Amino acid sequence: MLQEGNGRVKVFARIRPTARFAQDMIELLPDGKSLNIHCKKDLRRGYINNQILDWSFHLDRVLHNASQSDVYDECAKSIVSKGLDGYNGTILAYGQTGAGKTFTMTGSTEKFQHRGLIPRAIQQVYREIRERPEHAVTIRISYLEIYNEHMFDLLCTLPGAISTDPALMTVTEDDDGYTRVKGLGVHQANSEEEALNLLFEGED
Repeated sequence: MLQEGNGRVKVFARIRPTARFAQDMIELLPDGKSLNIHCKKDLRRGYINNQILDWSFHLDRVLHNASQSDVYDECAKSIVSKGLDGYNGTILAYGQTGAGKTFTMTGSTEKFQHRGLIPRAIQQVYREIRERPEHAVTIRISYLEIYNEHMFDLLCTLPGAISTDPALMTVTEDDDGYTRVKGLGVHQANSEEEALNLLFEGED
């Protein structure tokens, strides 16, 4: 995650809420930015081994029992705002299967407060565009999935969209230094509603 000013990547740890938090293994430090991991010795390896049992991590923030709104404000709000100022930014969710990446990024449509980072970013973009009437802004959206080292256009099912063989989709760099995916559809979204509809289409 890009931090404005110095270009440093910021790293956050979000801990999935659970009724049985592993307090004996995960130690959250009072500074809200550090955590220690303690593992039990695997006796199957023998009593004498070089097994590492303890790790310490210092992050930009540890988000424990944090709401979707808090996660967005902490991790994404400034990046989205800087994007409208012309800065490139990336938000990447990384973790094992079942860790909560999809919930964090997309969220749930059942309850408004459970919206994820993407729909909240869409809302912020269109709100800030309205607050900048002196600028003419056009929003174009692509939705790409990378799975087993192949790229898939998740919006190729839209009417008028051209379906591209994933094997033919390639990453290119144009003369201006912009990275693009050849064969990936680009769709204009004139409103927040249109942008959200594209998100829901890609999620189906």
